[in-house]
Amino acid sequence: MKKIFLFLAVSCFLVAPVMASELLDEVNAKFTYRGEPIHPRLIHEFSNWLSDGVAPVITTVDLTAAFNTDEYPQSEIKSREDWWYSEKEEMDGDIRLYESFDYHWLGKMSNNIHVVETGSSGGGSGFFMDLMFIKFSEGEILVEEAKEKQLLMSIMGIYSLGDRYDGDIKVYEDRVFIPASKNQYGGGSTEKDIEIKLPL
Repeated sequence: MKKIFLFLAVSCFLVAPVMASELLDEVNAKFTYRGEPIHPRLIHEFSNWLSDGVAPVITTVDLTAAFNTDEYPQSEIKSREDWWYSEKEEMDGDIRLYESFDYHWLGKMSNNIHVVETGSSGGGSGFFMDLMFIKFSEGEILVEEAKEKQLLMSIMGIYSLGDRYDGDIKVYEDRVFIPASKNQYGGGSTEKDIEIKLPL
């Protein structure tokens, strides 16, 4: 029995890194994890309250640990055209609290940094948008006495687009072009063309 146990343990150790690399290849190619969309609220973790400024407080999350958990169930993910979103609604006494977070994957640059357009709503007319620059990497964490593989999603940069930005953002190998949003409905409008170049 001991010999069989040792053989299985060694085999699992050798196979695990290959599986992790395949997941990294997938997320870099399609912005999906195990064939499923990344949960919008995981990306939302990079967003601060409007009152706290733009720079993210949380900069890295683990897709492996979060995948289809009670906190981030895949069943609550919805799609609208080429956007993924999730909604959260609860009552605080007689007050209805509503929140929606949406994202749209625009593509990636040559350094494997992904460009993601996001928007959040509290139920009113506002749809507050950001452009996020996201990168994936493999990691490892010690859980009790065992090491577990991680697929980490990190935010490398963020650019505020304001309320209801309506421009057509272009992603190139070495830069991102953010056109002016002349018909933007809300505040914080992008009044001139912006180009963000590598390195971020």
